[in-house]
Amino acid sequence: MSKRPRSELENALAHAASASPLVRRLSDEVQFRYRRRRRRRKRNVMRFVIAGLLMMFVTFVVIPSMIAAGFLLGPRGVEGLIAAPLILFVCYGSILYWAFARKPSLPALPAKTVSVAQLPAQTDDWLDQQRRFLPFAAQGKLDSIAIRLEQLAPQVQNLTADRPGAAELKRLLAEELPELVRGYLKVPRALQTQPLHGGLTPEKQLVEGLGTIDEQIGRLHEQLAADDLRALATHQRYLDLKYKRDDELK
Repeated sequence: MSKRPRSELENALAHAASASPLVRRLSDEVQFRYRRRRRRRKRNVMRFVIAGLLMMFVTFVVIPSMIAAGFLLGPRGVEGLIAAPLILFVCYGSILYWAFARKPSLPALPAKTVSVAQLPAQTDDWLDQQRRFLPFAAQGKLDSIAIRLEQLAPQVQNLTADRPGAAELKRLLAEELPELVRGYLKVPRALQTQPLHGGLTPEKQLVEGLGTIDEQIGRLHEQLAADDLRALATHQRYLDLKYKRDDELK
């Protein structure tokens, strides 16, 4: 089966990604936002589908049940004609509230006990839910951190706890990042944009802290990549020494 042809947006982004590091960085951010919007649209569509299926199920359960009990077409038909729409409206309203109006439960904080392989995805989900509580000035830093977490996820799939960088990554994502966000959210809203004791505002401290964490995640990403490259080069040299020497001896 042939692969689906890439869209014009994907082609343009792929071309831009090869232009320069700055353009490649901007391209990564655009692609990330595009993927995130697509995932959110998919979740919204699934909510509509689930709500529609539940409403159909309720309709096909309530009406036959009332007919079978004699409340709709039996001796109490008048009461049934009044009660049936009321029951359906209550059920429909409950389903729509459950699907759209209720506040989604926040995912658990990135846990210290979770494996390193699961930590980037868990941190990304947690940060995505925190976005609506954080200021607009921090959204760019959150996007950058999310991109780095997405890039880091495949790198840490086989990362063991004793490997250099694993403990630092876990401390950064499971302790320092959540503590920074929670510390900002504890500040009363009226004081979040006010300089404290002649220093930076809590909002500015949050943005700078997120920037530092973003840089640290990037450094760890490069460190892990360098370790993988060194391991690959070592294995390649081993293969050269083994098989080329065997060929020379022959």
